Amino acid sequence: MEQQPNEKPTAEQKHGKSKKTLKIIGICLLCVGVACIVAGFVNLIVSTGKGEFPDLFFLLIIGFPTLAFGGMFTIAGFRKEIATYIKNEDVPVFNELGQQVKPGISAIADAVKNSDVPAVCKKCGAQNAADSRFCKKCGEPLVRICPKCGESSGTDSAFCDKCGAKLD
Repeated sequence: MEQQPNEKPTAEQKHGKSKKTLKIIGICLLCVGVACIVAGFVNLIVSTGKGEFPDLFFLLIIGFPTLAFGGMFTIAGFRKEIATYIKNEDVPVFNELGQQVKPGISAIADAVKNSDVPAVCKKCGAQNAADSRFCKKCGEPLVRICPKCGESSGTDSAFCDKCGAKLD
């Protein structure tokens, strides 16, 4: 993507330039922070050994925040690369997990689908076995039989669930 002299940079080009700037500044700050910390600690150890006050102690105070900001800028600059790496590490794990839990989820779904829900009589409210055709308490029909195909449907159905014929 070469930019012509009179063209404005695109948002993608600006973003790429910003990322590059963050990476450069971040790595520079990391190096300066490490150098300050090392120099400050060396001076602290040498001065303490001689019984003197360390002259470069301020480098430790400067070094740690510089190191922290350098790390933040570097991470911000490499965020896409880091996220892509994490995605490539995690996706296979989630796929494997999905394959391992699939039988359990299928078993639960089958159990729910095939569970025996009691048939409740609309007339007296009694609970009957799921496959009951008449109420055990009052004898009211719990299902309607299709005159066309013989399939049973709920008493609240106006049409057959199987063939669509009008129920009497």
